[in-house]
Amino acid sequence: MRKLKIAVIGAGVIGKMHIRNLVKGVEGAELVAVASPSMSKHSEWLTSLGVVNQFADYKEMLQKVDIDAVCVCSATTVHLDIVRHVASLKKAMFCEKPLDIDYQRSKEIAAIVKEAGVPFQVGFNRRFDAQFSQLHKLVSEGEIGRPQVVKLTSRESELPPRGALQSAGNVFFDIHVHDFDMAQYLMNDTIERVYVEGGAIADPSRADEEGFVDTTVITLKFAKGGVGTVDCSLLAVYGHDQLAEVLGSKGLAKLHNTKPTTVEVFKEDGVKTDKPYFSCLDRYPASYAAELAAFADSVLNNKPVRVGAEDSLRAERVALAADLSLREQRPVNIKEVI
Repeated sequence: MRKLKIAVIGAGVIGKMHIRNLVKGVEGAELVAVASPSMSKHSEWLTSLGVVNQFADYKEMLQKVDIDAVCVCSATTVHLDIVRHVASLKKAMFCEKPLDIDYQRSKEIAAIVKEAGVPFQVGFNRRFDAQFSQLHKLVSEGEIGRPQVVKLTSRESELPPRGALQSAGNVFFDIHVHDFDMAQYLMNDTIERVYVEGGAIADPSRADEEGFVDTTVITLKFAKGGVGTVDCSLLAVYGHDQLAEVLGSKGLAKLHNTKPTTVEVFKEDGVKTDKPYFSCLDRYPASYAAELAAFADSVLNNKPVRVGAEDSLRAERVALAADLSLREQRPVNIKEVI
């Protein structure tokens, strides 16, 4: 069976996740090369995995190695340049979210891939997680009737280093864009208004850091009349906390955290169980592999990708509105920022 020949651009945290999955084996895909401007830092690790084609310059890689598709895992600020070049070569692309930290540049990326007519999937991996997929299936098939309320919990286990969120845009673009995508996905609807309260609550000492927000409660209003909330924290000391529920006219569907094991110990002094996974990389490795398998299937079999540039733009619009809402302390209609 033919496999999609994928090259990965970027060998940071998320790039390494995709590289490891491709080396272990992703259905319908194979890793043929890796490019990173800091290749000297990664070369020994890549060699240990058996990755022979290593490049510091992605353009040189694309010129010298026979590939079908590119997995863009570089810094978000260089996505546009990479996408423009790869699109000119008519290669399929999988691109990590968000498209850019500047919404206007994100729109430019979407226009480029549309004009080029190349397959382009965006890395909203939670859509490919078994639990979220099942929750979406139940809701979309009418199991709980007409969706009325969606509630998401999105908590990270440790604060990012100082300055990290500035280079990634802000917390709404870098982290909660996943929640905005998932809320719209589960409700099968578009968010039309958002209101945010929050600040540097977990670590008040970082209140002087430009744009730093570690704790928020976000309320959502959907076009079809539904409502939702996302409660977010960048410091949940017990682990990566990802919960979701959808209330409908005929019932409720919800998912809970996954844990390393489901073993519970019951004793006189209490009940003990495993904590949630520590990070998203621990929680979601299977979903990262599944999204690449779906991408390979789409490209090889000429199927539409399951999450594309327009899906990312919808989530990024909400992120932009959420940031404005927090700064101006008011509800913001999404149409204000498009």
